[in-house]
Amino acid sequence: MTKSPQWLTTYVESLDIQPLTKYRSDCPVCGKSNTFSVTDDGVQRMWFCFHADCNVKGRTNVKLTKEFATHALIRKLAKPTEEVADKNFQPPHTFVSLSRNRDAEMYVRRMNSYDAYLSGRVDIRYDFQKHRVVYMVKDGRKVVDAVGRALNDVRPKWYRYGKSQTPFVCGNHDTVFVVEDCASACAVSNKVTGLALLGTNLLQEHVRVLQEYERVYIALDKDATDKALDMVRRLYFLVPTSLAVLQQDLKNMTDDERDEYLEERIA
Repeated sequence: MTKSPQWLTTYVESLDIQPLTKYRSDCPVCGKSNTFSVTDDGVQRMWFCFHADCNVKGRTNVKLTKEFATHALIRKLAKPTEEVADKNFQPPHTFVSLSRNRDAEMYVRRMNSYDAYLSGRVDIRYDFQKHRVVYMVKDGRKVVDAVGRALNDVRPKWYRYGKSQTPFVCGNHDTVFVVEDCASACAVSNKVTGLALLGTNLLQEHVRVLQEYERVYIALDKDATDKALDMVRRLYFLVPTSLAVLQQDLKNMTDDERDEYLEERIA
Protein backbone atom coordinates (compact mmCIF):
# COMPACT_ATOMS: atom_id res chain seq x y z
CA MET A 1 0.00 0.00 0.00
CA THR A 2 1.35 3.42 -0.99
CA LYS A 3 1.66 5.95 1.82
CA SER A 4 -0.52 8.99 1.16
CA PRO A 5 1.76 12.02 0.51
CA GLN A 6 1.00 15.35 2.15
CA TRP A 7 0.37 17.06 -1.18
CA LEU A 8 -2.45 14.59 -1.87
CA THR A 9 -4.42 15.96 1.08
CA THR A 10 -4.18 19.46 -0.39
CA TYR A 11 -5.16 18.07 -3.79
CA VAL A 12 -8.26 16.32 -2.42
CA GLU A 13 -9.30 19.42 -0.45
CA SER A 14 -9.09 21.50 -3.63
CA LEU A 15 -11.42 19.27 -5.64
CA ASP A 16 -14.76 20.82 -6.58
CA ILE A 17 -16.94 18.15 -4.97
CA GLN A 18 -20.40 18.71 -3.52
CA PRO A 19 -21.08 17.46 0.01
CA LEU A 20 -22.69 14.01 0.29
CA THR A 21 -21.38 12.94 -3.13
CA LYS A 22 -18.66 10.70 -4.58
CA TYR A 23 -15.94 11.53 -7.13
CA ARG A 24 -14.00 9.18 -9.43
CA SER A 25 -10.94 9.98 -11.55
CA ASP A 26 -7.51 8.82 -12.65
CA CYS A 27 -5.21 8.32 -9.67
CA PRO A 28 -2.90 11.33 -9.16
CA VAL A 29 -0.32 9.03 -7.51
CA CYS A 30 -0.05 5.93 -9.73
CA GLY A 31 -1.69 7.41 -12.84
CA LYS A 32 -4.02 4.45 -13.42
CA SER A 33 -7.28 5.17 -15.20
CA ASN A 34 -10.44 5.76 -13.16
CA THR A 35 -9.15 4.07 -9.99
CA PHE A 36 -9.14 7.03 -7.60
CA SER A 37 -12.31 7.48 -5.50
CA VAL A 38 -13.18 10.36 -3.14
CA THR A 39 -16.24 10.35 -0.86
CA ASP A 40 -17.43 13.55 0.80
CA ASP A 41 -19.81 12.82 3.69
CA GLY A 42 -20.13 16.46 4.74
CA VAL A 43 -17.70 16.04 7.62
CA GLN A 44 -14.72 14.30 5.98
CA ARG A 45 -13.33 13.53 2.55
CA MET A 46 -12.03 9.97 2.25
CA TRP A 47 -9.98 8.79 -0.72
CA PHE A 48 -8.73 5.46 -2.00
CA CYS A 49 -7.06 4.07 -5.12
CA PHE A 50 -8.45 0.69 -6.14
CA HIS A 51 -5.39 -0.36 -8.15
CA ALA A 52 -3.62 -3.28 -6.44
CA ASP A 53 -0.16 -1.78 -6.87
CA CYS A 54 -1.17 1.54 -5.32
CA ASN A 55 -4.01 1.36 -2.75
CA VAL A 56 -3.17 4.86 -1.53
CA LYS A 57 -5.78 6.09 0.92
CA GLY A 58 -6.45 8.82 3.47
CA ARG A 59 -8.97 11.25 4.88
CA THR A 60 -9.24 14.91 5.80
CA ASN A 61 -11.82 17.06 7.55
CA VAL A 62 -13.85 19.46 5.47
CA LYS A 63 -15.09 22.90 6.43
CA LEU A 64 -18.76 22.61 7.35
CA THR A 65 -20.75 25.62 6.16
CA LYS A 66 -24.09 26.71 7.53
CA GLU A 67 -25.60 26.34 4.06
CA PHE A 68 -24.47 22.73 3.78
CA ALA A 69 -25.57 21.84 7.31
CA THR A 70 -29.07 23.14 6.58
CA HIS A 71 -29.13 21.42 3.19
CA ALA A 72 -27.96 18.12 4.64
CA LEU A 73 -30.53 18.25 7.42
CA ILE A 74 -33.35 18.86 4.93
CA ARG A 75 -32.16 15.93 2.82
CA LYS A 76 -32.05 13.63 5.81
CA LEU A 77 -35.42 14.71 7.15
CA ALA A 78 -36.92 14.07 3.73
CA LYS A 79 -35.94 10.40 3.93
CA PRO A 80 -38.63 8.24 5.59
CA THR A 81 -36.03 6.10 7.35
CA GLU A 82 -37.17 6.60 10.92
CA GLU A 83 -40.51 6.22 12.61
CA VAL A 84 -40.61 9.47 14.55
CA ALA A 85 -43.67 8.90 16.68
CA ASP A 86 -45.86 5.87 17.30
CA LYS A 87 -49.26 7.55 17.25
CA ASN A 88 -50.93 4.33 18.32
CA PHE A 89 -48.77 3.71 21.38
CA GLN A 90 -50.80 2.69 24.39
CA PRO A 91 -49.14 2.33 27.81
CA PRO A 92 -49.49 -1.28 29.01
CA HIS A 93 -51.92 -2.03 31.82
CA THR A 94 -48.90 -3.14 33.87
CA PHE A 95 -47.88 0.52 34.33
CA VAL A 96 -48.98 1.68 37.77
CA SER A 97 -48.21 4.55 40.12
CA LEU A 98 -44.57 4.88 41.12
CA SER A 99 -45.60 4.85 44.78
CA ARG A 100 -46.83 1.26 44.41
CA ASN A 101 -43.28 -0.10 44.63
CA ARG A 102 -40.69 0.96 47.17
CA ASP A 103 -37.70 -0.19 45.06
CA ALA A 104 -38.91 1.90 42.13
CA GLU A 105 -39.43 4.98 44.26
CA MET A 106 -36.03 4.58 45.91
CA TYR A 107 -34.33 4.28 42.51
CA VAL A 108 -35.94 7.53 41.35
CA ARG A 109 -34.79 9.25 44.53
CA ARG A 110 -31.26 7.83 44.27
CA MET A 111 -30.91 8.90 40.63
CA ASN A 112 -32.02 12.47 41.45
CA SER A 113 -35.22 12.24 39.39
CA TYR A 114 -37.62 12.61 42.31
CA ASP A 115 -37.71 16.43 42.33
CA ALA A 116 -38.68 16.43 38.64
CA TYR A 117 -41.35 13.82 39.39
CA LEU A 118 -42.87 15.73 42.31
CA SER A 119 -42.89 19.02 40.40
CA GLY A 120 -44.66 17.44 37.41
CA ARG A 121 -41.81 17.90 34.95
CA VAL A 122 -41.81 14.17 34.23
CA ASP A 123 -44.31 11.31 34.28
CA ILE A 124 -42.70 8.26 35.94
CA ARG A 125 -44.48 4.97 36.58
CA TYR A 126 -43.73 1.42 37.68
CA ASP A 127 -44.11 -1.68 35.47
CA PHE A 128 -45.04 -4.45 37.91
CA GLN A 129 -44.65 -7.17 35.27
CA LYS A 130 -41.14 -6.27 34.08
CA HIS A 131 -40.08 -4.73 37.42
CA ARG A 132 -38.90 -1.49 35.81
CA VAL A 133 -39.06 2.22 36.55
CA VAL A 134 -40.79 3.68 33.48
CA TYR A 135 -40.15 7.16 32.09
CA MET A 136 -42.98 8.25 29.81
CA VAL A 137 -41.90 9.83 26.50
CA LYS A 138 -44.20 12.59 25.30
CA ASP A 139 -44.70 14.62 22.14
CA GLY A 140 -46.30 17.72 23.61
CA ARG A 141 -48.89 16.31 26.02
CA LYS A 142 -49.37 13.02 24.18
CA VAL A 143 -47.57 9.88 25.39
CA VAL A 144 -45.82 8.37 22.34
CA ASP A 145 -43.44 5.90 24.01
CA ALA A 146 -41.98 4.75 27.29
CA VAL A 147 -38.51 3.80 28.50
CA GLY A 148 -38.03 1.37 31.35
CA ARG A 149 -35.02 0.99 33.66
CA ALA A 150 -34.59 -2.49 35.13
CA LEU A 151 -34.55 -2.71 38.92
CA ASN A 152 -32.83 -6.10 38.84
CA ASP A 153 -30.02 -7.67 36.80
CA VAL A 154 -32.03 -8.39 33.64
CA ARG A 155 -30.81 -7.19 30.25
CA PRO A 156 -31.19 -4.85 28.57
CA LYS A 157 -30.82 -2.43 31.45
CA TRP A 158 -32.83 0.19 29.53
CA TYR A 159 -35.83 -1.00 27.49
CA ARG A 160 -37.87 0.97 24.97
CA TYR A 161 -41.50 -0.16 24.89
CA GLY A 162 -42.53 1.48 21.60
CA LYS A 163 -41.03 2.19 18.19
CA SER A 164 -40.82 5.97 18.42
CA GLN A 165 -37.62 7.91 17.75
CA THR A 166 -38.94 10.84 19.80
CA PRO A 167 -36.35 11.83 22.40
CA PHE A 168 -37.14 11.92 26.10
CA VAL A 169 -37.29 15.57 27.19
CA CYS A 170 -37.56 16.90 30.74
CA GLY A 171 -37.73 20.59 31.58
CA ASN A 172 -38.77 23.81 29.91
CA HIS A 173 -35.65 25.95 29.55
CA ASP A 174 -34.01 27.63 26.56
CA THR A 175 -30.73 25.79 27.17
CA VAL A 176 -30.68 22.01 26.70
CA PHE A 177 -28.21 19.39 27.90
CA VAL A 178 -28.04 16.30 25.70
CA VAL A 179 -27.44 13.24 27.89
CA GLU A 180 -27.61 9.49 27.43
CA ASP A 181 -30.39 8.40 29.79
CA CYS A 182 -33.68 9.61 31.24
CA ALA A 183 -32.45 9.83 34.82
CA SER A 184 -29.69 12.27 33.85
CA ALA A 185 -32.18 14.36 31.87
CA CYS A 186 -34.43 14.61 34.93
CA ALA A 187 -31.52 15.42 37.24
CA VAL A 188 -30.61 18.62 35.33
CA SER A 189 -34.16 19.77 34.59
CA ASN A 190 -34.38 22.30 37.43
CA LYS A 191 -31.71 24.46 35.73
CA VAL A 192 -31.77 23.40 32.05
CA THR A 193 -33.82 21.17 29.80
CA GLY A 194 -32.57 17.60 29.73
CA LEU A 195 -32.83 15.63 26.48
CA ALA A 196 -31.98 11.93 26.60
CA LEU A 197 -30.74 10.22 23.45
CA LEU A 198 -31.38 6.83 25.07
CA GLY A 199 -27.96 5.82 23.82
CA THR A 200 -25.11 7.61 22.05
CA ASN A 201 -26.56 8.05 18.56
CA LEU A 202 -27.90 11.37 17.28
CA LEU A 203 -30.99 10.71 15.16
CA GLN A 204 -32.78 12.97 12.69
CA GLU A 205 -35.65 13.60 15.09
CA HIS A 206 -33.17 14.58 17.81
CA VAL A 207 -31.64 17.19 15.48
CA ARG A 208 -35.06 18.60 14.64
CA VAL A 209 -36.01 18.96 18.30
CA LEU A 210 -32.66 20.45 19.33
CA GLN A 211 -33.03 23.31 16.83
CA GLU A 212 -35.89 24.62 18.97
CA TYR A 213 -33.43 25.63 21.73
CA GLU A 214 -31.16 28.65 22.04
CA ARG A 215 -28.13 26.72 23.29
CA VAL A 216 -27.13 23.04 23.22
CA TYR A 217 -24.55 21.25 25.38
CA ILE A 218 -23.50 17.69 24.56
CA ALA A 219 -22.92 15.94 27.90
CA LEU A 220 -22.33 12.26 27.21
CA ASP A 221 -20.36 9.90 29.43
CA LYS A 222 -16.55 10.09 29.28
CA ASP A 223 -16.29 6.88 27.24
CA ALA A 224 -18.37 8.50 24.46
CA THR A 225 -16.26 11.65 24.01
CA ASP A 226 -15.52 10.93 20.33
CA LYS A 227 -19.23 10.62 19.57
CA ALA A 228 -19.94 13.77 21.55
CA LEU A 229 -17.40 15.74 19.51
CA ASP A 230 -18.96 14.45 16.30
CA MET A 231 -22.37 15.63 17.51
CA VAL A 232 -20.96 19.10 18.20
CA ARG A 233 -19.66 19.22 14.62
CA ARG A 234 -22.99 18.12 13.20
CA LEU A 235 -25.05 20.62 15.19
CA TYR A 236 -22.69 23.60 15.38
CA PHE A 237 -24.05 25.54 12.38
CA LEU A 238 -27.66 24.66 13.08
CA VAL A 239 -27.79 25.77 16.73
CA PRO A 240 -25.03 27.06 19.08
CA THR A 241 -23.53 23.84 20.45
CA SER A 242 -20.72 23.11 22.89
CA LEU A 243 -19.15 20.06 24.51
CA ALA A 244 -19.75 19.66 28.25
CA VAL A 245 -16.97 17.53 29.69
CA LEU A 246 -18.11 15.30 32.55
CA GLN A 247 -15.92 13.85 35.27
CA GLN A 248 -18.89 11.94 36.64
CA ASP A 249 -22.43 11.25 35.56
CA LEU A 250 -24.80 14.17 36.16
CA LYS A 251 -27.35 11.97 37.93
CA ASN A 252 -24.67 10.78 40.37
CA MET A 253 -23.57 14.27 41.44
CA THR A 254 -24.89 15.83 44.62
CA ASP A 255 -27.45 18.60 44.13
CA ASP A 256 -24.85 21.25 44.98
CA GLU A 257 -22.22 19.74 42.65
CA ARG A 258 -24.67 19.52 39.76
CA ASP A 259 -26.09 23.01 40.26
CA GLU A 260 -22.60 24.50 40.40
CA TYR A 261 -21.58 22.61 37.26
CA LEU A 262 -24.64 23.79 35.33
CA GLU A 263 -24.52 27.38 36.54
CA GLU A 264 -20.89 27.73 35.43
CA ARG A 265 -21.99 26.92 31.88
CA ILE A 266 -25.27 28.78 31.59
CA ALA A 267 -24.24 31.96 33.42
